Parts: sequence; C-alpha cells; structure tokens
Amino acid sequence: MMPLVLVILNYAGSDLDEASRKIDEGKMIINEYARKHNLNVFDGLELRNSTRQYGL
Repeated sequence: MMPLVLVILNYAGSDLDEASRKIDEGKMIINEYARKHNLNVFDGLELRNSTRQYGL
C-alpha cells in the first residue's frame, strides 16, 4: 500500500490536498465500476479460489 501512496503523492507534487482529491476520485471510480458490474466483496475471493491450480 505504501508504494501506491508514494506514487499518488509524487503525482500530486507532494500537495496533500491534491493527493486527497486523487484518492477520493479513485475510490469513486472503483465504486462506480463495482456498482455497474454488480461486484461485491466476495467476488475477488471466489474468482481467486475458482482459478487457482493445485499442482494438477
């Protein structure tokens, strides 16, 4: 998570207000995508478990 925060701060030019706006914008985009595609918190785990190969 720290590398993502550093990238956002670097992109925002070390301006905390701009970085906060970018983080909020990203959250809004992710939430909108999840709502449009009917995703919930369980989808990621279910997808990972269903595609995992157990050495077969």
